[in-house]
Amino acid sequence: MKKLLYLLVTLSLLLALMPVAVASAQEAVECDEDYLVQADDWLSKLADKYYGDVLAYWAISDATNAAGGDYATIDNPDLIEVGWQLCIPSAADAQALLAERGGAMMEEPAGEMMEGGYTLYMISKVAGIPYFELNSKPGGEEAAAELGDELIFTAPAQPLAAEQIQMMEAAIAQGVDAILVSADDDTALCPTLQKAMDQGIVVVAWDSDVLPECRQLFQQQADPEDVGRGQVRIICELLGGPGVCEGQVAILSAAATMTNQNTWIEWMLDEWQKPEYAGMEYVGTVYGDDVDQKSYQEALGLFKSYPDLKGIISPTSVGVAAAARALEDQGLSGQVLLTGLGLPSQLRQYVKSGTLPKFALWVPLDQGYLAAYMAHLLLEGEIEGVPGESFDAGRIGTVTVDENRWVVLGPPQEFDINNIDDFDF
Repeated sequence: MKKLLYLLVTLSLLLALMPVAVASAQEAVECDEDYLVQADDWLSKLADKYYGDVLAYWAISDATNAAGGDYATIDNPDLIEVGWQLCIPSAADAQALLAERGGAMMEEPAGEMMEGGYTLYMISKVAGIPYFELNSKPGGEEAAAELGDELIFTAPAQPLAAEQIQMMEAAIAQGVDAILVSADDDTALCPTLQKAMDQGIVVVAWDSDVLPECRQLFQQQADPEDVGRGQVRIICELLGGPGVCEGQVAILSAAATMTNQNTWIEWMLDEWQKPEYAGMEYVGTVYGDDVDQKSYQEALGLFKSYPDLKGIISPTSVGVAAAARALEDQGLSGQVLLTGLGLPSQLRQYVKSGTLPKFALWVPLDQGYLAAYMAHLLLEGEIEGVPGESFDAGRIGTVTVDENRWVVLGPPQEFDINNIDDFDF
């Protein structure tokens, strides 16, 4: 089951999360060759060229940072610019640099698949989010274990398409069987995903879709119309109910490029046109990029820009938690009403304090489970991913591919003071 691949990719991802300070601690090494970055270069591509190992890109990054002088300073190995001068260390020095990070150079290709099982490479939008790492990941791992597969779960340090692309390029080079991605940009990822499919790699989008031509299936967490309309219905309810609800209401979203967020907001704004919400004024959408501190600052900005603000809808687990914290820090709990999409375990305290009277979500553990199950069945040839096709998805039961080639998990659950203690995810 590609044990070596699993070890190498997992090790590389752990290294990627280590502070850049590791590089600054390196002693300068002799550059075996200088290299000027060209268009379409990325470090993993150069690592493959010089060392036959796409995951050795950290050696080039660390050597370049240690070289100083006219060499580039690489703050983010996923982002390099044309014209930068790079230090390419010898293979021996590259090995030593990787050893400083606790890694090692791959000495031989990842190897052929052992009998039974596939390697599923699952990418979320950004690292450090409990929704993904404490819920979607174990769900995917549960399905993989049940099916005899290996699941490699990773995420970019920042919610950037460029970082997801580099991860997928490395995965393609290592010969994974399936890529499962929650997209930071529905369009930018497409060339890489199409390249993967051209090489026989199954592509499943989950949580946040890509363009339909860039994947076989999309695991849709809930009907986006239900999600969007439901969010407006809840904030109106909190503000007095249909025909009564009034005041300025803003949306605090994740990133402007994220497909699921944009689709939900489209349905919110459509719902907002109904007469029963005539008293609620939509004042705009701000973006926290699924980064806690940025989401917090955007919430503070809303309070400042709209002193009479009455409500916030935040359809992102990061944003809704940050907005709740900002409301309490500013003494605005109960004065500005809040709803959104989030985890009961993360939001329980705010429900009990009255800062977040009601919110909604599906079960993200099930989402990860179903996405992995879909990828496996596509690889086995048990499903083709065509509209109208129904199949058994383990403990989820029977699901059906709709006309968009979506597989919808189910309707969202609403949480309030009466049931918040019944859920622990």
